[in-house]
Amino acid sequence: MHSAIAGSKKTSDLSTLKSLLIMTLAVGVLYFARDLLIPLALALLLSFLLTPPVSWLEKLRLGRIASVVLVLVLAFSIAGAIVWLGMTQLADIVKMAPQYQDNLHRKIQAMRSPAGSALTKALASIQRLGGEITSVDLPASPPPNAPARTRKITPPDRGPLRVEVVSRPSGLLGSLSYVGSSLAHLLGVSAAVLIFTLFMLIQRGDLRNRFIQLVGTGHLNVMTTALDDTAHGISRYLFMQFVVNTAFGALLGLALFWIGVPNAPFWGVLGAILRFIPYVGTLVAGFCPLIVAVAVFDGWAKPLLTLALFASIELIMSAAVEPWLYGTHTGISSLAILVSTAFWTLLWGPVGLLLSTPLTVCLLVMGRYVPALQFLRVVLGEKVELPLEACYYQRLLAMDDDEAQEIAENYLKERSIGELFDLVLIPALALAEQDRHQNALGEEREKFIYQSTKLLIEDLAEGAATADIAAASTMDSALVCIPARDEADELVGLMLELVLRQAGCSIKAINLGARNAMLQTLEVHHADILLISALPPFALMQARSLCRRARRRFPHLKIILGLWGSSLETDKLQERIGLDCFDSIITNLRQAESQLPLSANLAQQQTSALDSDPLLANLS
Repeated sequence: MHSAIAGSKKTSDLSTLKSLLIMTLAVGVLYFARDLLIPLALALLLSFLLTPPVSWLEKLRLGRIASVVLVLVLAFSIAGAIVWLGMTQLADIVKMAPQYQDNLHRKIQAMRSPAGSALTKALASIQRLGGEITSVDLPASPPPNAPARTRKITPPDRGPLRVEVVSRPSGLLGSLSYVGSSLAHLLGVSAAVLIFTLFMLIQRGDLRNRFIQLVGTGHLNVMTTALDDTAHGISRYLFMQFVVNTAFGALLGLALFWIGVPNAPFWGVLGAILRFIPYVGTLVAGFCPLIVAVAVFDGWAKPLLTLALFASIELIMSAAVEPWLYGTHTGISSLAILVSTAFWTLLWGPVGLLLSTPLTVCLLVMGRYVPALQFLRVVLGEKVELPLEACYYQRLLAMDDDEAQEIAENYLKERSIGELFDLVLIPALALAEQDRHQNALGEEREKFIYQSTKLLIEDLAEGAATADIAAASTMDSALVCIPARDEADELVGLMLELVLRQAGCSIKAINLGARNAMLQTLEVHHADILLISALPPFALMQARSLCRRARRRFPHLKIILGLWGSSLETDKLQERIGLDCFDSIITNLRQAESQLPLSANLAQQQTSALDSDPLLANLS
């Protein structure tokens, strides 16, 4: 067993190392191939945004190529109009800037209050006092016209410093060269984005088929679902964000126009565009008109009103409108968005800042459907919850039995005790057994886990006690439950006892210490059915041994094997244990609750018939 555990650990370490190498290689490719990947990513983003109108035009039987060309012309015309409006308004702002300079200078001077001047003087006095305390008395330097013997001759320098003059283009030609290269790069990227977008929109069916063929036609269902979720999620996200940002820009422009801020339409359009950029864009969209308001208006009333209106509009959009329209449909946590924004910005600069959320949505979808990338769903997902059995076990590992009991109580508000045992407590005990056999569970924690679970079962038994249960406990037990090996098997036996007594079945759960006296126990309680409680896989062999001992001593005794939570098929279990060892197998308490009371009643009726008829008793 230890060799198997060591082998699985080594395999896990190799898998982790392989994943780290793949991630490092992927980040390197994203960085060094950014000149090619950035236009592709922008084109993919535009294709997701423009696919709905193209599909709508195709339904009007306009044709694929005509629809794509029409949508692209319309989209780039709108973008060109926005750029033209922005350049016009920006030129107007630059032209009016000298008029606002004097007002801005007065505002800065007014901020220097007398209290601030007093504070500055106090700091200066403290600095002078510190200088006088730490200064060292030095001999006074002789005057310049003193005799040569009284003057201190300073040693010459060791050598002249080497100075290198580097010439660079200056003036109009240098500026034109820099602007020209930047403009050429921008036009080149724009042309590449336009070509890629045109190709992706026209050939989107062919690209989809190629991608599915590359991944493998054996995963058609998974890949089709993943592609549909990606396309629908990103398209809906971009469209809804476009609607929200347009409304934000319109409200901001109207508010600034009402206040009297110059070039209000420009600031509204700029705010709508900048809001596509997470975090940074919103701050810039509010900071720019605030500076203009400070420079234009006398006093602080209208600048503060500008700030208040911007904050109110942003709060309404982010806290009310966005959750109402599309809520958290991206499924990404806020921390993941912040980290992904920093990651993509470091890789691709401002374009990465713009593309961070859509790209993260793509990674999240891959994490949902690609098994090797499940960690992305955990890292990026908005709400990742542990299974309830893992939460219960984790709280016991932390030795917090109060919160573990609270988990159980909250579960019982909507579910039954049997479901709590089957779906929470028994899987949690299986996790504890697995850790215990791997020597990963300390003795103190092991004792705490089992003791806390036993107390929880006893509390539930006291709360669920009725007259019928109390009466059943005083009768001779038709069914006796014996643990196969460990304390976990005994705890499941206690759970079974509680569930069956609630169902009106006579049962006695034997503790682990009395297991060795199993045969005497069966005779004392006049048992008709023996149930051996075993939590696989560790108690399987001990369960088989108990089954064989009971079968040799009581050939006509009905023996049921409880393999709690086992996922193995019954045929395979029968081959491993033996067909002559037991009569049937149950794997959960709900199954036991539905079958064992009937079996116990039948067994009791047969026993009563044998007792009343001596002939049948002699035959048996």
